[in-house]
Amino acid sequence: MGKVTICFVNAQDQRDSVRSRSSFDLIGLKWGILEMLIGNPARAILRTMRHPSIGLLLFSSLSFAVTRRTIRQVDFKNFSYPWTEYTGWPHELEWLDTSDRHYVRLVNGRWQLDTEHQAGDQGNVVPFSGLTLEGVEFGDVTGHGAADAIVVLRFDTGGTMYFHYVYIYSFAARRPRLLAYFRGGDRAASGLYRVYGQGGKLVIELFDPEKREGDCCSSGFIRTRYQWHNGRFSPVGSPESGKPSTPSRLPVNLFGMHE
Repeated sequence: MGKVTICFVNAQDQRDSVRSRSSFDLIGLKWGILEMLIGNPARAILRTMRHPSIGLLLFSSLSFAVTRRTIRQVDFKNFSYPWTEYTGWPHELEWLDTSDRHYVRLVNGRWQLDTEHQAGDQGNVVPFSGLTLEGVEFGDVTGHGAADAIVVLRFDTGGTMYFHYVYIYSFAARRPRLLAYFRGGDRAASGLYRVYGQGGKLVIELFDPEKREGDCCSSGFIRTRYQWHNGRFSPVGSPESGKPSTPSRLPVNLFGMHE
């Protein structure tokens, strides 16, 4: 008669075994993430195939690893912005309501105001009307020591008039957070010349309407510094005057149209 061997495994042994496998899986997970981050994805995939129990944890961890870590990684060219349509003639800086629920989305840096009316009577293309991303500046404008984003969008009316919307974002919980946004005036009428961060403050330079040279241009600008306090940007110090390096933010032709 053959010999029968009976093995008894107690509950403590089972717990130790599970704990050992869990510890091994955790080590495998750590190595898998490290290998993926240092540029060895093939070995990380092989490790996952050998130990399927860590596969899900590895790739869910990768999604955490590749998420945005700084505001510089935000794709502001394909992004949704609150937008308040202008009424009348914009001729001064106006801070707008950040709680506005009307959003527009830029695609490849552009948003068209009315696609149904962008062609003439006989199919002739009329000038673009809508928003265009002009640029993004990074700098500390809140005094917190971290980089914020200053996003500049130009609104083209389809004629000679254009003006700018400027959005200021901080970065929290790996997401951009809108602090404030404003609309500048029309070109020489307090239109945007420059905006940037300096010394923990927001600096806005607008073309001086008192030194305008036609509707398109001005030979002077006015600089105002703003401090972030109690959830808003408030002007600090006295405004400063200066001479711009160019009389218009955009090059213009003889007819006052920007090029």
